[in-house]
Amino acid sequence: MLSGSLYHHFPSKDAIAFAILDDFLTDLNARYRSVLPHVNGMREELRALVYSSIEIAEAHPYATEIYQNEKAYHGPGAPTEIAHAVREAHTFWIDAATRASACGELRAGLDPVEFARMLREGVWWSIRYHREHLSQRRAEVTDTVVAAFVDGGAAPGIRASGAPASDAAVIIDRLDRIERRLEDLSKHLVDES
Repeated sequence: MLSGSLYHHFPSKDAIAFAILDDFLTDLNARYRSVLPHVNGMREELRALVYSSIEIAEAHPYATEIYQNEKAYHGPGAPTEIAHAVREAHTFWIDAATRASACGELRAGLDPVEFARMLREGVWWSIRYHREHLSQRRAEVTDTVVAAFVDGGAAPGIRASGAPASDAAVIIDRLDRIERRLEDLSKHLVDES
């Protein structure tokens, strides 16, 4: 197909970009809708959104690049369908963070909307950074983003392992004291020799 043939089907370059973005956003929102009913809790919901975003970015690499680089196609002045789809995608993240806040899973004092925005943007920047090897690093990128944002944003006492933070802190403190004591004893024995 010749590049000029595209204009037989689309009136302009913008119309082509809008069509590419529309497919991308339709798939993204469909993926979010399909995975969220099967997970529960802040960590699982947000992990599903992160992983799904990476999957869709892999399936639509050019649309992802357009979305990230050309705000004119999805910012103010974007076609109504695109603007609506972007708002819908953002709502999945906001709703997950709001639910987590309401049930005490999100650390008190964190604004759920701002937390959702920062996490979502962190995901898309990670996708940009790992674009070349995204398919090989999908799980690793997901785990890193979840560990950085979600585990770091969890209320005290809620951890992936289920162990309360206070128990972990006590154990770590005790191990640190034991290590210091062993070092002191070791130095003392060397000095006596």
